Amino acid sequence: MNRTTVPVIREERAIDALDAPGGRGEAGEADAWLDRPGFYSSRRWTRSQEGDRGFDTRYLACHGGPGGELRALVPFHRLAGGDSNPLYNETTVLADNPGVQVLAGSRTGYDNRILLHPGCSPAERADLLTAVTAHLLDRAREAGADHVSWWYLPAAEAEELAALTGFATASTPCLPSAVIPLSPGGFEDHLAGLPAARRALVRRDLRRVASGGYTAHTAPADPATVEQYAPLVCQVQRRHGEDLSEEGAVRYLRRCLGSGLGPDAVITEVLAADGALAAFSLGIRHGRALYMRVFGCDYAGGHGASGEYFEATLHGPARYALALGLSELHLGVTSYRAKSLRGARLLNRRVVLVAASPDRLPALAPDWGFLGDDARFLTRPALEAVPC
Repeated sequence: MNRTTVPVIREERAIDALDAPGGRGEAGEADAWLDRPGFYSSRRWTRSQEGDRGFDTRYLACHGGPGGELRALVPFHRLAGGDSNPLYNETTVLADNPGVQVLAGSRTGYDNRILLHPGCSPAERADLLTAVTAHLLDRAREAGADHVSWWYLPAAEAEELAALTGFATASTPCLPSAVIPLSPGGFEDHLAGLPAARRALVRRDLRRVASGGYTAHTAPADPATVEQYAPLVCQVQRRHGEDLSEEGAVRYLRRCLGSGLGPDAVITEVLAADGALAAFSLGIRHGRALYMRVFGCDYAGGHGASGEYFEATLHGPARYALALGLSELHLGVTSYRAKSLRGARLLNRRVVLVAASPDRLPALAPDWGFLGDDARFLTRPALEAVPC
């Protein structure tokens, strides 16, 4: 493909409808590059979210080159009113209610990517991104929206969108992703590599869990037992103001085990002295990283005050990841001070709005005040350490 080649863009209703080498079906090994930028833009995760929360999800697949190979893929998601999650809803960053919201790329997970073939030259990247952006805006207008938004983009990709000619863009910070880097070796080696104050804090966590009589273990998830964790998920969500039903929690847990994710899903259980389940987490391995997705705790049973959260979501998964030789533990968003003090680095992310012209671009008025202390981390320099 070169600058004079017109890319062929096709809209698909499901990611499994992409052309695979040798026939129709899921994109094949030749398109494995789609999964490398990150878990939350990978085919497995994207497929697991199709139909979630009422979004109409489609895909723009751009083909080119001598063999007509896949050169770009852009999922987009349309819904009147947007996501019920304010961390993915435009009302959090816009001055006025946008009505229909059209989100491009990843819709969940707090880590988005622009999926262009890694073999593209800079000129081809610009051509492809211009072509798919024009198509995205056409699809947005069909749904009654004047713009599209890319959430949780790394700075370099946000700048790439802003550099496109022929469109108007606006950008604002959104929540950073918290990631713990893991060096080769065991858990003790990992602790030894932390600054003294952080190492002392982790050891205090471990002492609190042990003194409370708790034990923990991590193992591959068993789909047959997933329902037992739903009540603990509901208790956590209710503490955060969401009235989640057990049926809804089971449905979400099953999504985390479906679409090919199951073999890489792991559960960390924190058990009380009597063997009762006090807390748990669910993570999914992708590449050389473990991505934490779900936390549940039996607050009603008197648990949650002895470090069970950190054992379930940080220390237990870190032991497991280190034993597998993984290099990163992804902790998602919020609780930044607590995560940073235990070794996490914060990777800055941005929201980028794209419209056909400045008059169609909505006014930005970000309001993250509902996050409390976490809101101050939106403007910190990337990877900045948090002082003790």
